Formats: sequence, structure tokens, C-alpha cells
Amino acid sequence: MRVLSKLILTVIFGGLLLGLGSLLLFPALSNLTLFLEPGSLSTPLQLRTLSYPSKFYDSQGNLLYVMQTNGFRTPVTLSQIPKNVINAVLDVEDHTFYQHGPIDLKSIARALSADVSGGTILEGGSTITQQLVKNTILTPQRTLSRKIQEAIDAYRIEGQFTKNEILQKYLNTVYFGDGAYGIGAAAKTYFNESVGQLTTAQASLLAILIEDPTGNDPFLNPGNALARRNIALDQMVQYHDLTQAQANKDKLEPLPKVSYRPSINAPSAFVQEAIQRILTEPKYSVLGSNQNQRLQALQNDGLQIYTTLNSNYESEAQATVKKVVPNTNGKYTAALVSIDPNTGAVEALVSGNPTHGFGGYDVATGTGGTGRQAGSSFKPIVLAALLQQGYSPNDIIDGTGPCQFVIPGVKPSPYIVHNAEPGYGLMTITKATADSVNCAYVRLGVNLGDQNIVNMAHIMGVTSHLTPVPSLAIGSEDITPLEMAEVYSVLADNGIRHTPYFTSKIVGSNGNTLVQTVSKGVRVLSAQNVEVEDQVMQAVVQYGTGTAAALPGREVAGKTGTTDNFTDGWFNGFTPQLETAVWMGDPAGSVPMFDVGGIPVYGGTYPARIWHDYMSQALSGQPVLTFPQPNPALIPPGRFIVPIDSPGSITTPPNSPATTTTTTPSGSAPATTNGNGSVVSTTTTIAPTGVTSAVGPGKR
Repeated sequence: MRVLSKLILTVIFGGLLLGLGSLLLFPALSNLTLFLEPGSLSTPLQLRTLSYPSKFYDSQGNLLYVMQTNGFRTPVTLSQIPKNVINAVLDVEDHTFYQHGPIDLKSIARALSADVSGGTILEGGSTITQQLVKNTILTPQRTLSRKIQEAIDAYRIEGQFTKNEILQKYLNTVYFGDGAYGIGAAAKTYFNESVGQLTTAQASLLAILIEDPTGNDPFLNPGNALARRNIALDQMVQYHDLTQAQANKDKLEPLPKVSYRPSINAPSAFVQEAIQRILTEPKYSVLGSNQNQRLQALQNDGLQIYTTLNSNYESEAQATVKKVVPNTNGKYTAALVSIDPNTGAVEALVSGNPTHGFGGYDVATGTGGTGRQAGSSFKPIVLAALLQQGYSPNDIIDGTGPCQFVIPGVKPSPYIVHNAEPGYGLMTITKATADSVNCAYVRLGVNLGDQNIVNMAHIMGVTSHLTPVPSLAIGSEDITPLEMAEVYSVLADNGIRHTPYFTSKIVGSNGNTLVQTVSKGVRVLSAQNVEVEDQVMQAVVQYGTGTAAALPGREVAGKTGTTDNFTDGWFNGFTPQLETAVWMGDPAGSVPMFDVGGIPVYGGTYPARIWHDYMSQALSGQPVLTFPQPNPALIPPGRFIVPIDSPGSITTPPNSPATTTTTTPSGSAPATTNGNGSVVSTTTTIAPTGVTSAVGPGKR
């Protein structure tokens, strides 16, 4: 009975061979629709798109991250694969690949004889062309009808591609085990080598993995792997691609002991932000019209993403934060953003939340959450609005505290502001900035108009929602370190605003540039006003609250910031070639920092020290640059500013020339004078737009 079954199977398969042989021997029969799909041979077959991981690089071309899902792929061209590697694969898989057609009748006959003896007719005999069809067109289903379709599609494929093209596609598609698809990935996974460096023994091992990735796995089944590899070397001798002496030598080469397949690690905070922007920003629409399409492109299209990250800066930033911030078991952390102010390129980023994970809250960028109160680090925005409205850094304001403001219909009332230290009295705007005097700045803000401050913040790069209330002048609203870095970069680049960006270009798998970031700065502030403001902000570092940030031999401008109850500490500052924003606090929320390492945290303490230590290293070896100087003739003379919250009249400051007039700049409440030339403040009602209380130690 068994003999009869074998005879029947032989007759059936012999008939199939005869039919397929006729198809190959007589090309005219290719028009028969019996075996062909609709559209016949004139319609090219579409091979499934291979999935290749995208790679992220830093600004020096160093690999940062490989974005992959399940498989590991590294595409190579046929010209990159050495002859010994090609010979090993062909001698094991399809020795006469370049001589026979899409199917090899002799191989099928040999496979038939072996398979019939074992009771099946569906194993073996496949050419490399047929294997390519199986891997890229058909499903793995093992049926007679699929085998017939495989042969037909192989015929069509060889009419569509050259033999070299088919072999290249095959070598980039076939599975080698351990997650490696394609010979480029296999060389890396098993030997940590590029395909061009493979020895003949290594190539033979890879060749036998194609036929049985699990059974011949050198890590799981080293005995099988060694025996089968040595047989492959003997086959290379048999086909005259290797001498017996060389084969004997190659058989002594040991098998690999460990896998070098790249581990799938979580991307860094910087790479996460780069990915988030690729998924959401309009300029990346070439990768897909929606987030899902762009994510698929990142996971499958083998893109080369070149970022703006300076890995040296990043390492220094991470090390500095770790060194300076006292150990609080992760409760208090620091965020840092460093930008090239001349281009907007983000060169370093410390998230401020080490456990945020992909899609979580990144303090530095606000991704997954919100910003943090800026405190007095917001004051340079107020100063920019003041200078734009015609104020002078020499104008005099009353900084006496505490100070209060009555806003009808808004609680608490009155709105009370404290200075970090009591008193102060009359001072210039420069002195009020250097010493970070809250009452002086709230009075300036009220005179200026809170909406003018909101407008200036948006002009300089703040995208977060801001409420126009008196406390805004001392940083009561939430802003991210990335936004503050952009704001201060405007001051570092003489009034030119550059939108921060994380990727410089994206290159497709074919080598074509798909996205190229072009840094187009826009002037948002006059050069004269910025030059004046930079002088004022240098005073902060020279003798004010930010002396801990001073860099000997370099001009530095910056501003400290401390919020109520010491919940947020900031130092944001810049030199002409680099801007860095530093925040410190608890990423979980507004938690007071009354005692961290034995001291309360002001912006001038740990944040300024982080800024100083990081910038010292980042700028090491770079040229010393100076800020442009303002034209002194264009700086308005100092005048006394009457705060509109003050009752009655305030006389001209002592020692002022008798000819000095007292005015209120445009944009503030109107002022009138009495008979002796003194200014009398007009009674002013502040519109009830909502307020955030600044009661507490103040914002410095």
C-alpha cells in the first residue's frame, strides 16, 4: 500500500513538473491565464516593503539611538558583500543560481525523491528567486496551490529584475535567526562585524542559519551549528570556491559565544523630544500626513535622522547636574536646556524628571505636562517691554516693600508683594534688575500694562498661556525651560529670534534628503535695546543676585529666579555663542525647597552653580566673545517713574537737576504735575482680570 501511495504522489508531482517545465520551455504559454494573476506579466509584482529601523545621530555623526520594533535590519548593497560570503550562501542554498531559470527542475527532482521517501511533496527544491517570492509576496502557508503560485511569481520576478538585483533583495530579506533580517544585520548580530569583514567560516555559519535558524543556532545548538557549518565548508570545496587546506583551517575557527544584536533601549529625553516633534510639526509632513503614518515611517523606513545634539555638551550637562544637586533620593532634580542662540539648535537637554519615560512629563520641554513658575527669571521680558516703550535703564522707581495693589472683585485683596529682603527705596531700573527687587518690577509692570508684558513674552518665544495680571512681572505664570532658553537667546543674538529645533536633516533610505532645517532668524527687538538690556543683565552677574554664575574672563548676562516658598529655582544666562536655561525643583509639583543641602534654594545658589560649571566646560577652548555695545547717545536720560499704585504725590528724587521733568512713558497711566513741577499720580483702577498672589518671601 505504501509503495502505491508513493507511486501516486510521484505521478501527481511529475505532472506538475511537466506543466511548469512547459511554461519555462515555451514562453508563449506565459499568456495563458490558467496560471497567471489578472493583468498578466505586464503588471510588475509588488514586493512587500522591508522594515528597516531608523537611526538617530548627534551633530558630530555619532549614533544616538536605533528606533526599531521586533526585527533588526541593516540593508547592504551587493557590492558591499565580499565574494567569499556570496559563494558560501550560493553553495549552500542555490549553487547554480546564475545558470538556471526561476525554478530549478533538477533541484525539484532531487527534493521530490527525498520528500516522497519521507511522505511529503512540499519540502525543498526552492531557488533563491522562489525564496524571495515567499518572503516578500506570498504568505508562509504550506499548500500545493501556494507552491504553484510561488513558481509562477518566480517566473514573473525574473522578468522584472536582474539576477544581481534578486540576490541583493534576497540577502537583505532572509531571516538568519536571533531577530536578524538580512545578512548585514546577521554579521552584526553574530560577529559584531560589518558584512565586508566576514571570514569564510563566519559566512558559512550564516549560510546554514538560513535553512534552519533555530536548529543551527550557535548559542542554543552549538553542536548542530558546528557540524552543519563544516559541511557547508566542504560544499564550498566541492564547488571549487575553497581549497581543502583552507577549509580544514576554517573548521578550527570557533563559533560565536554571545549575541551582539543591539538592545532595544528607551530613547534619551533629547531623542524623545525629537521624535515628538517629528510626529507633530508640519515641516515633517513629507513623512506622513498624520502621527500614525510618521511613526510607521520612523519604525520601518530606515531613515537617518541627524539631530542638533552636541554629545559633549550633553555629557557635561548630565554630569554637572548630578554633581551639584544634593542627593535627595530623586526628590529634587534639575532641568537644563542649552541652545546655540545664532541658529536655535538645541545642543543639550536634561529633562529634570529622570523617571518620566516616553510620553511622560519632561520638565525641560513641558511635553506631557506644563511649565513651572519662572519667578524673577521672567523680569528680562518685562525689561524688554520697558525699553521698547521708551524707558531708560537709568529711570528711577520706588522698590520699597512690601507693596500692595487693590484689584476690584479679585481675591486676595489687596494683592501684596514682598521683596526677598525688606526696604530698598528708590533705585534705577538697572539696580532693581541686578538685585531682583520685586516691588520695583511689579510697579513697573503695572505702569507698563500687563498685556504689553504678555505681548512681549510671545514675541520673544513664550508659547504658554499667560494671564495679564500684576504678578506676571515677577514670574507667576508657568513657562518651560525650553521657552525661557528661546527668550534669552533673543537677547544673546542681538534681537534675532530663532525657533528652537532638534533635527538638522532627515535622509531617506535611498540617500535623498527628505527634511532640511533652515534656520531663518527673525528680528523681534531692536539691536540698540538689546545691547542696553544685555548691559543691565551683565550687572546681575557682576554684582547682583547671579554672581555665582560669573565666568572669569568672559562676558556673561543672565538672571536668577526664585518663586514663592522656594518651589522653583532658576538661572538663565548666556554668552554671545551659547545660551543655557537651568531650573531646579521637584518634578512632582510645587514643593518648597527650604532646606536642600542645608540651605534654601534661590536661583543664585544651585541653579547658578549648575550654569557656571556646565558653561565653563562647554565653552572651554572656545574664543572669548564680547557683547555689542549700545550707542550711549540713544539711551534716554534717567527720569523718575511715578508708580500708579502710590497715593498722593512723589517729588523729584533728591540730587536731581531742577530741570529734570518727571513723566510716565507711553503705555502707562497718564500723569499730571502740580505747581512746583512734581508729578501727581492719577487714581487708577486695575481691571479685575484675575491674579496670582505673590505673598511669601518674594520672587528673586
